[in-house]
Amino acid sequence: MNKTDSPDKNKKLSIKHRPVAKEDIFVNKDHDPHLPKKLYVRPKKKLLPPWLIPLMIIILLLLAVFVLLPALLTDRDQEVPTETTAPLPSETGLPAVGAGDRAVVKCSSVFVFAGPDKTSRHVTELLLNESVVITDTSYRDWLGVQLADGERAYVERTALTADTSSLSADDAVMKVIIRDPFKRVMSHARGGTLLVEAPMGTILYADYHNSGLVRVKLPEGQLGWMNTQGVFLLEADADLPLADDFRQSFISTVVAFENSAYIPGGQTRSGISTAGAVRLAAFLNGLDLPGTPEQLMQTGESVSLPNTSAQPAIKYLRPGDLVFFHKKADQQTLDLMALVLNEDRLLLRLNNKATMQIISFDSSAALELSERIMEVRRLEEMSD
Repeated sequence: MNKTDSPDKNKKLSIKHRPVAKEDIFVNKDHDPHLPKKLYVRPKKKLLPPWLIPLMIIILLLLAVFVLLPALLTDRDQEVPTETTAPLPSETGLPAVGAGDRAVVKCSSVFVFAGPDKTSRHVTELLLNESVVITDTSYRDWLGVQLADGERAYVERTALTADTSSLSADDAVMKVIIRDPFKRVMSHARGGTLLVEAPMGTILYADYHNSGLVRVKLPEGQLGWMNTQGVFLLEADADLPLADDFRQSFISTVVAFENSAYIPGGQTRSGISTAGAVRLAAFLNGLDLPGTPEQLMQTGESVSLPNTSAQPAIKYLRPGDLVFFHKKADQQTLDLMALVLNEDRLLLRLNNKATMQIISFDSSAALELSERIMEVRRLEEMSD
């Protein structure tokens, strides 16, 4: 150690206790002006609460996603008409319905009954925008109607409208035919609310088409939007052409109804009948057929099966044949209808089943039905 160093220079200081202020540090500054003033540090007041800025950021992001982005996408595709829904006509503004007037189905679908009562037999099912001719207005809740195929039946009044503007192709740019099981029609081009679900086979007319979107005319003056996936787009006055290989395309389409719920007279995937499945499959492949078994028994060519005991009569059927079976105890009354899919399978609804089934010719059910064949019809498009 250097002799000049102070003896306390290297003295260690304890860190256990902070240095204690001298007593005279609190002497009044008036007595000793050289003493430093006491300093106090106060926390700085914040002008905004800490949660406000994150909240503002979240709000801006939501605005960007739900407001700015859709607007930019719409501008990019092209200018879309801002008027998406025409005003609904008032009930008093609709023309009065009378016998001989035409009316249109305004809901997704509606069942047609043999009488003005839901307990009566299902005749068929009408789809959105199908038209009928009024024949009877004497019931409060029902209208007697004549269908496009000439059949007469009854429909609930609430399912029909007298405004037939949705049937007009005059100002349409194209005809839209639904080929998906159901197609959603929305109130706006980029979302909005669901107006109606259009079932397979529905025919609508579009007054606007762009970038995978169509605006279609709905009953009662409404306009709705749908994308063009799962639909046929045709010229406004055109019909679907007959499929090149009608037999194969027809059978491939009708197979999709296997395991669908069965409802007598049903014409949609929510509830289908054998006649309904045949009519829809034929229509989507360019052929118009009636929708009831009784009418289908008069369609195409009658086929005579060999009268031999060598093998069951059902073995002589060909793909695409329509087969009708009578009741066990009444050979004059129709019981079931089936469609032959290939050389050894049938599509039908058995009496003890709730869904459409595909059965083999060798099954016990098919062999029993073979004894009750009432009529076989072969569509002309499938005749050699």
